Amino acid sequence: GVARGVDMFDCVLPTRVARNGALFTRQGRVDITKRQFAEQGEPVDQGCDCYTCQNFSAGYLRHLFRAKELLAPRLASIHNLRFIMRLMADMRRAILEGRFQEFRQEFLGSYQPTNEIARQQQKEKWLQARGG
Repeated sequence: GVARGVDMFDCVLPTRVARNGALFTRQGRVDITKRQFAEQGEPVDQGCDCYTCQNFSAGYLRHLFRAKELLAPRLASIHNLRFIMRLMADMRRAILEGRFQEFRQEFLGSYQPTNEIARQQQKEKWLQARGG
């Protein structure tokens, strides 16, 4: 990762996981298809400035995924790409200001790793979508 001097990542990850309803937030990756988002009138990530979060609620995104609307993965991809772009910009700023380690600790302290069971379920969805 960036702490080791590497700033290149899997470029398809944000869109690949978005196709199945996974969205990145500062607290970790969420599965928007879960029932807990059905009635949520707020955006997925209230602090996010992306087009998706500025215009659509988490409940509506969930509805789009459940209805298999083509707009669903597009909006999720827009959000995830903006999340990664903002994260990298924040890291660059922290490096320039000499506070990268502090930034890293803050981020890792609030970002919950993906639940292994949820990760496997997402992988299964992805494989099924590819015909595997």
